[in-house]
Formats: sequence, structure tokens, C-alpha cells
Amino acid sequence: MVSGFAAIEGGVILIAASLHQILGVAVYHPLAMVGAIAGVLLLFAGPQLWFLATRAWPKVTAAQALAAFPDLALAGWFVLGWAAPRLIGQQAAGMLVGVMVLEFIIIHASIALVAAPQVIAQKAAEGVWWQSEKAVLAGLLLMYSVAAAGISAGFHTAWLFVGFWILMANKFIGDWLTPPAQAEERLQRHGARWGLSAGLYLLLAMGSIFIPVPRLAAISGSSGDGLWEQHPEQAVMMGALYFALLGFCELYGGFNRAPAGTGLPGRPA
Repeated sequence: MVSGFAAIEGGVILIAASLHQILGVAVYHPLAMVGAIAGVLLLFAGPQLWFLATRAWPKVTAAQALAAFPDLALAGWFVLGWAAPRLIGQQAAGMLVGVMVLEFIIIHASIALVAAPQVIAQKAAEGVWWQSEKAVLAGLLLMYSVAAAGISAGFHTAWLFVGFWILMANKFIGDWLTPPAQAEERLQRHGARWGLSAGLYLLLAMGSIFIPVPRLAAISGSSGDGLWEQHPEQAVMMGALYFALLGFCELYGGFNRAPAGTGLPGRPA
């Protein structure tokens, strides 16, 4: 598992450094294209190292690929904001720092919006409308929206508020692709994704403090003295790795309950 994680992280850094040479500087070096291709191969070799250790080779379904696409696309967006932000906005790295701040709230919201309305409604007295599932859900959405609006105002861009809803939808795309008849499996899958998201976020946030990465073209959009404000490349690298790992879990069915005998990684055969 450690070697697989190292391959994914190395692939992300190599892709970013190569794209910086190809798209972000005036002098193009022919080896940069080789580095970009090698980085992509290294990136996708990471999950294969996990499967090699467990001798399990899960199939990729169309639903899994569709669920993985937003996360992998977000990882690519972070890499661009790190390597060549002028393609998506000169201050892109600064805004992507805001996205990772938002992600902390979204991780909390993704489990609260599923669990809290039902729990509160079950304990509510009969006839108390404001403790119904719909009312609690609406109240939570309003609360999280206000928090997202505050972060967006702090970073001086309305795009973060729009991004809040896009990222929120991304947390539930796997649920929407699960048939209604599989409600219990959908709930377990959602809980597994939430647990991994929270664990990865905390682990990578700590890693972003201690693991230095090249600055490349990352430009901070803030004058604050926080680590991510002074070194946005740390947060952008974390975001690229975070969404890449979530995307690979979606792609290879890591959040699905495996039928008996499949021998998928982390599942009893």
C-alpha cells in the first residue's frame, strides 16, 4: 500500500512539473512530454500495486467510471492550477486553497445531511413540523450555505460558493447511480466514502505541513500568514492527491460491497 501511495504521489508531482515545462514557461524542453507521459503511467500504476499485493483485479464498470470521473477531473484541475494556472486563471492556486477549505465543511455536511434529518425526525414529537426530515434538511443546507458564502467572501470570489454546490453534488453522485432498491447498500457505500474522505483529508492535511513540494507556478491570492496562504502549492498538491485517491477508489469499486468470493481488496472472500 505504501508503494502504491508513493507511486500516485510521485506521478502527480511528475505530471505537474512536466506540464509546467510544457505550458507554464517560455522555454520548452522535449523531455517534458516524456515526463508527463511517465507521470500518467506512474499515477495509474499506483492502484495496480495495491492489487498486485492482494492478487485481486476488479473490473471497472460504466457506473464506477462515471462516479470516478468528477474526482479525477478535479485532481487534474488542481494539477493545472499548480503547474500552469494562467490556463484557468492566474490566481487559480489561491482559489484552489479555498476549495480545500470548503472540502472540510463538505465532508462534515455529506454525513450530517444523510444522518441528522432522520435521527431528529425519529425523536421529534408528533406535529412538530420544524423537526421533520425535510425541515431539518433545509435548515442544514441553509447553515452550510452560509458557511460556504463566508469562505467565498473571505477569498473574494463567488466561484467558491458555486464550487460548494458542485463539490456537494460530487459527494452524492455515487448514491444517485445506485438503484433505489439497494437503499441499504447505498447508505453503507456513502458511509464508507465519508470515512475515507475524512481520513484522507486529515492525513494529507498533516502531510502538507511536513512534505515540501516545488512551487512551480502556484500564486497565492491571499496576504495572510497561514501555511497554505504563504505556500499554496502545499494545499494544491494535497488537493490533487486527495481527489486522485478518491477517484481511484470510485473507479475500482472500493466503496462497493463485494459479493462473496470476489476477493476485492479489503473485502473478505
